[in-house]
Amino acid sequence: MIRLKDIAEACGVSIATVSRALNGITDDNRGRSERIRQVATEMGYFPNSAARTLKTNRSNNIGILYEDRMNHEYFSTLIDALRDEAARNGFDVTFINPKAGNDTGNYYEHARRRNLDGVVVIQADFNSAEVIRLATSSLPTVVIDHEYEGCDCVLSDNHRSMEQIVEAAYHMGHRRIAYIHGEDGTVTRSREAGFYKGCAELGLRVPSTYMQSAKFHDPAACAQTVMKLLDEPEPPTCILCPDDYSCLGALSLLEAKGLKVPDDISLIGYDGIRLAQMTHPHLTTYCQDADAIGREVINLLMDAITNPEDHVTRHIPVSGHLIPGETLGRIKA
Repeated sequence: MIRLKDIAEACGVSIATVSRALNGITDDNRGRSERIRQVATEMGYFPNSAARTLKTNRSNNIGILYEDRMNHEYFSTLIDALRDEAARNGFDVTFINPKAGNDTGNYYEHARRRNLDGVVVIQADFNSAEVIRLATSSLPTVVIDHEYEGCDCVLSDNHRSMEQIVEAAYHMGHRRIAYIHGEDGTVTRSREAGFYKGCAELGLRVPSTYMQSAKFHDPAACAQTVMKLLDEPEPPTCILCPDDYSCLGALSLLEAKGLKVPDDISLIGYDGIRLAQMTHPHLTTYCQDADAIGREVINLLMDAITNPEDHVTRHIPVSGHLIPGETLGRIKA
């Protein structure tokens, strides 16, 4: 096993100098530090994680809380972004599961027993006592797309995104725009507010029946709700769906019933998943910037871990962009 002493002898420096270089501590002689790290790599040196934990009281490991099944492309992309960004900062990621093996207890206790340096909450029952206990504890935690007082949060700019979607439909001549939203929560409430604001600023009337509730990531529920909207005495010409996956379900049902998109009805999705651009017609959708969200989350978490005394909690919105597709048609005059 390669020791610090071996690297020190190879570089002609002290063991303390090697230790500082390998731990990223600033050295006036940056060239020397880089040389030490290069030699350590060439010699096959790997730090003893257990010893490092004892010395620094850190495991260089962060937890990810994701309660749902891993069958949502957007969340899969987001988790990849978090993992890559954590790795660039020298951290591993571990999924939190207090029911694994013989472990018992809640999320907070599980994270402490695993000696996690911090946690990212991606998808969970945000109203549950377990999640609230974790998010508001002393353990550095960043929550995605939900807001807790005194807790770091990174959110897609759900409010502004809906304004942009409404504006896009309006500029294509649509004046009767309906919105199918997902379950109640921070995301849905923010998107609803953005939808109403966008319509109000453009002078669009929104009948109460144009606001319909369904579920996220549920193609069947979205498809049924689309058909319900089309049975309105004055049906909408454009329908905003809760997410791309649900929108694809509606698209499939409409085609099965002989209705053409966008000739008979326009649809707009949300998330920007790759599958949405592989179908025909390609979905018009709003793409959430998973990479940017991942960077903001890890930056906040690293600051909370390494600078606990001066860290200030923040709520950071992250903008995405509209992907012009083929499911938003122009209303003919």
